[in-house]
Amino acid sequence: MIKRAVKQLLSKMGYTIIKTKLEEVEKMIPPPLPANLFENSRVCNSREDVLQWLPKGGVIAEVGVAYGNFSALLLEQLQPEKFIVIDSFAITGDTEPWKQTVLKDSKMTHLEYYQNKFHQEIDKGQVVIYPGLSWEMLAKLPDKSIDYLYLDAGHSYEEVVKDIEQVSQKIKDNGIIQFNDYTLFDCFAFIPYGVPKAVHEFMLKENYELLFLCLHRQFFCDVVLRRKEIGC
Repeated sequence: MIKRAVKQLLSKMGYTIIKTKLEEVEKMIPPPLPANLFENSRVCNSREDVLQWLPKGGVIAEVGVAYGNFSALLLEQLQPEKFIVIDSFAITGDTEPWKQTVLKDSKMTHLEYYQNKFHQEIDKGQVVIYPGLSWEMLAKLPDKSIDYLYLDAGHSYEEVVKDIEQVSQKIKDNGIIQFNDYTLFDCFAFIPYGVPKAVHEFMLKENYELLFLCLHRQFFCDVVLRRKEIGC
């Protein structure tokens, strides 16, 4: 009773009660990286800004597409020959994020909305959609077939690790991987994120260097990686 009363009092005073235990956050702290993995690093002001510096054409994939806003930018800026889309398409009119009512207003399912938005690119074969769990759909792609991959799927450490296991096989040796939500903690959902830890472990294991840190005003940053040349 006392514990509940304290929580109610703090809530009335404007404080937020974070349910996540401190040890759960501490477990997500990533291992340090050596200086040689930052030798070619740059900082961009956003994930959108970095696209001007990335190679155009080829085969690209976006894992986790939401309403397709970033998909449109990728198609416009990177001009891929083929654009692979992976998403569970599980958003409903009752579960839309960011206070959106896009699906509710359109009276479409998540998948129908995305297909309608990119129907021209789908009809001409440029956009190919794989609805399902990210790591399972990634496993269906040919090895070393992707030039650029954007990963914005599950954010728990376990989910990111499973995605990375597949991404590492599907990306070309000189391919580029961009990870979204490179942050330790979601201050809106009050949950820890495992992206930095999983990414750092991947960089250390596979010798990937950080090319760009893309800032975000709420600090849900992106990092852009590429395999470092042998001997570097």
